[in-house]
Amino acid sequence: MTLAAAEPRDPLARAEQLHLWGEEALRRFAVEAAGSRDVERLWRLTEAHLTLHGASGVGTSKHTLRAYRRGLVELVGLWAGESLLRPSRDAGALYVQRLRAGDREPVLAYAEGARRGRRPKRGPLAPATVELRLAAARALYDALRWAGATEADPFHDVRTGRDTTREEDVAGLKVYTEFELIELLGRAEEPEDRVIVLLGAHAGLRVSEMLALRWEDIDLGGRELLVRAGKGNKTALVQLTPRLAAELRAWRRLVLAQGRSEDDRVLRLRSQYGVYRRLRALCLRSEVRFKGVHALRHAAGTKLYRQTGDLGQVQDHLRHATLDMARRYARSDRRKLRGSLDAWE
Repeated sequence: MTLAAAEPRDPLARAEQLHLWGEEALRRFAVEAAGSRDVERLWRLTEAHLTLHGASGVGTSKHTLRAYRRGLVELVGLWAGESLLRPSRDAGALYVQRLRAGDREPVLAYAEGARRGRRPKRGPLAPATVELRLAAARALYDALRWAGATEADPFHDVRTGRDTTREEDVAGLKVYTEFELIELLGRAEEPEDRVIVLLGAHAGLRVSEMLALRWEDIDLGGRELLVRAGKGNKTALVQLTPRLAAELRAWRRLVLAQGRSEDDRVLRLRSQYGVYRRLRALCLRSEVRFKGVHALRHAAGTKLYRQTGDLGQVQDHLRHATLDMARRYARSDRRKLRGSLDAWE
């Protein structure tokens, strides 16, 4: 079974294309894809199942789809000796524990040969990343069973295991301090670099939200911006700090002077890896340890909690679905504990 020459660009249209096949044709397609370990066709099947039967359906965000596709690629790479349709006993549990242990050489070796794109992280994966990889593996097998290619469910009872490191003990490794942000902003020669830092560290935007942001979504007079299709495909208003509003105003004047339309995206960069590289280079010039782009968002949450002590404000500003998700910033504030202990005789 082969795909149509003109493959639709829209996930729903691609899912409809598979839907039009008969049950036997869909089963053969899935069996052939699994037998040949064809990542493209396996992803086509998984994407269709997520679109038709996933919790968010057509509202599944592009970020989630990218993460699931990455997980599918990693699973196929690490399961080189496994039959996808008839995996061995405990294959799912072994896969997860290999991720936790950092035993991912087949994936890393493959990435070394790639010319572009962000390189996979070496060493053990963070608990949240392991959970995401596990969700991607389950999505693949949901799709294979949906297509009638297998009855296997190797990840049904698999658990990722308990993390033995307290989050508050490593929080400082994932957050840029106020001093580090001052250094980054002071050494940022390009206005766009300052905008990137402040969109993360003041507005709390994720990198995907930075890239999707357009000038028409920003109200500088009212000091707010609109995040469209954020995490969970949600749309929300975000308040701007005076510093961020000023930097955006200066950046817009420069953009307009260069002849770009005001309806264009705010950032000239078009990929997450581009933002990653830009911030990493800025950290190198500033002699600040690079902690990733998402650490800017953590810095926003940490600073707001230290300033207000109000987790509700943190939840609102960072657009967390629940208050529990904002509690990490309360745990990460070790300065209050230090101040309390300093008073001991």
